[in-house]
Amino acid sequence: MDVHKRTIREIFDCTQKLEAPLFQRPYVWTEERNWEPLLEGILIITESKLSSTFNRPHFLGTIVLDQLETPTGNVVRRQIIDGQQRLVTLQLALAAARDISALNGQANYEKAFRKLTDNDMPLSDCKDDLFKVWPTNADQVDFRDVMCANCRDTAQKLPHSSPEDQWLIPDAYLYFYDKFFEWLRGPQIDDFNKRLSALYQTFFDGLQAVVIDLEQGDDPQEIFETLNHLGTPLLPADLVKNLLFRTAILQKYDAQKLHDQYWSVFDEERGYWRKEVRQGRLHRPRIDLFLYHYLTLKTREIILETQLYNCFKQFLRTQNGGDSAKHMELFRSYADIYRKFYEYPKNSREGLFFYRLEQMDISTLLPLMLEVVRRHNLSESRKGFLQIICDLESFLVRRMVCELTSKNYNRFFTEMIANISDKDIPMASAIKEFLLSQRAETSRWPSDDEFRTAWMELPFYNRLKQSKTRLVLEAIERELYTEKTEIIEIQRSLTVEHVLPRGWEEHWPLLYDESKPEDKVRAEQLRRQALHKIGNLTLLTKKLNPAVSNGGWERKRKEILKHSALSLNRYFNSADTWDEQEIEKRTKELHEIAVKIWPHP
Repeated sequence: MDVHKRTIREIFDCTQKLEAPLFQRPYVWTEERNWEPLLEGILIITESKLSSTFNRPHFLGTIVLDQLETPTGNVVRRQIIDGQQRLVTLQLALAAARDISALNGQANYEKAFRKLTDNDMPLSDCKDDLFKVWPTNADQVDFRDVMCANCRDTAQKLPHSSPEDQWLIPDAYLYFYDKFFEWLRGPQIDDFNKRLSALYQTFFDGLQAVVIDLEQGDDPQEIFETLNHLGTPLLPADLVKNLLFRTAILQKYDAQKLHDQYWSVFDEERGYWRKEVRQGRLHRPRIDLFLYHYLTLKTREIILETQLYNCFKQFLRTQNGGDSAKHMELFRSYADIYRKFYEYPKNSREGLFFYRLEQMDISTLLPLMLEVVRRHNLSESRKGFLQIICDLESFLVRRMVCELTSKNYNRFFTEMIANISDKDIPMASAIKEFLLSQRAETSRWPSDDEFRTAWMELPFYNRLKQSKTRLVLEAIERELYTEKTEIIEIQRSLTVEHVLPRGWEEHWPLLYDESKPEDKVRAEQLRRQALHKIGNLTLLTKKLNPAVSNGGWERKRKEILKHSALSLNRYFNSADTWDEQEIEKRTKELHEIAVKIWPHP
């Protein structure tokens, strides 16, 4: 490889097109993490030039370029192996300085900056040969529009490519435009020209990068992986994409065709796939979460999240003969299934299942569900699918109510994948058989007797997260609907409320024999036990909740029946009093409903 220090002027002054390959990630730099530090470096150098104290250039990092074959008469093309984010950002900053110069009648500086953004190729057949830098496919429309806008107002009015996306390329241009414009005005009226000259000199010789030009025999993928820790860290999915497409090129596939067929959705819908979502205590980009679940399914092993890329490299070598096209097809097919998890109608049985998984904060089941949904994707298979989700939900909810650990679920469900894959019986039967065969505390399916005992004794409010208690009450509400019932859409913003309130002392006196002190102790103990049981809990709106919170029973019952449309709360119509005995009675009735929702074979 050929390694040289280059100023920004030396990189951009010649007629050439630095192209990001289609398999690189889209533009991801943001203001706080990237634009602001770059601007600070640019302005520090510019201020030093104004004060004639300039000493050494500001270092921008490493840029790696690879040779590309260029037909005679076409603009020279180089492929960006590493440094796309920096090069694109510098072009947007240069365009901002160029357009400010034009707006303020500085034609010479406008031409000087334009020489660093535009190639002079009047006879080229490709209009995009105009650009010194050409980003990856997902960003080309935004980049072209911004670079050709030639003024801030036009750039600001450009149509947004996707409502879900951060509009990063136009925002970067607008950021540098506004910051440069503010700085160029300076404290004195005649400062503008001096400052513009200093800013141009900074781009001319004050910014420097190490440019590595690869030669024949150099391995671009190896170098790419080695350098991926620089700048904004690459997602494991970005590394996977790069590996798959470089492998595809070596295997003589049409990379553009594969991208359009299998990968374009991840780039075009990056607002969805790159969005950070919660899993446990952490937030991760959705595409990396999918990659984790996909590899767990395919390798039938517990995957360390820090080893996602290395695990995929091994998987690529050992599966499908290392055929990159087959791997892309498989990856995309399971990604479509993963997205479907969250697109079922929310009141369908499937939608309720995935919602309840989310409320229980159990994602270790998702690798198994990728395969379950794949095998039951046809309408005639729905019966088996419904049986599977009924059994799995019963297993999880019963264990939750019985306060059995969920810490072993990643290993348990990974073992289940391996076990059911070897069975010749229907998947629904294989899963039920596997669940019923478990005897260990970490994996057994609680029986009716154990579930009933736990249900009657568990202080739900104190021992379960509110989201888990709410899902139980929501499920009971749905089970209460009949053919005669008006089915309402349950607001998922309802809160869990005590019927007999936690602050019960004023309006809910204890009944006991005052001549026997031990009776008072016993009465207080029974009240504490009853207070947080499921029989004393219901769902109310956030506004109704405080309005009835600590009031007496008659007032509270009247307000609940007046304002709540839930079938769950119609129970209180027939309750003239509300005490420990009524709570116990309702707890039993709710258990009878729960057993129907979450049966044990």
